[in-house]
Amino acid sequence: MEHNQCGCCITDGSPPTTAEPVCYCPVDELLDIVTKERAFAIISLLANDGPRRHSEIADALDVTSSSVLAARLRELTEAGLIDRTSYDRVPPHVEYSLSAAGREFERRLRPLLQWKTQDGIDTE
Repeated sequence: MEHNQCGCCITDGSPPTTAEPVCYCPVDELLDIVTKERAFAIISLLANDGPRRHSEIADALDVTSSSVLAARLRELTEAGLIDRTSYDRVPPHVEYSLSAAGREFERRLRPLLQWKTQDGIDTE
């Protein structure tokens, strides 16, 4: 979304609270992907443990629906947050790992996690 197409930066003429209006709307699409079921858990697992196969991810996260896991892996791959590496052998071998963008995303999540757990907000 281009800047200000959403209308969130249009003011009513009152003094701005910041030097320049801030529009967070470009983050919507990313948040739509990463807030789906199991997405953060997949990112966390790959960040902590490195590359994993579909079955290893399913076992580690105690996933009961293979189709949900497959959908999340596909969406995270399409978003550029994880890489899918297919090895040419029998039986087929596919591994998932964080991409460079996924590692950067995970790194940027850490302050949010610290804020939530230390100072943060009560979501209970």
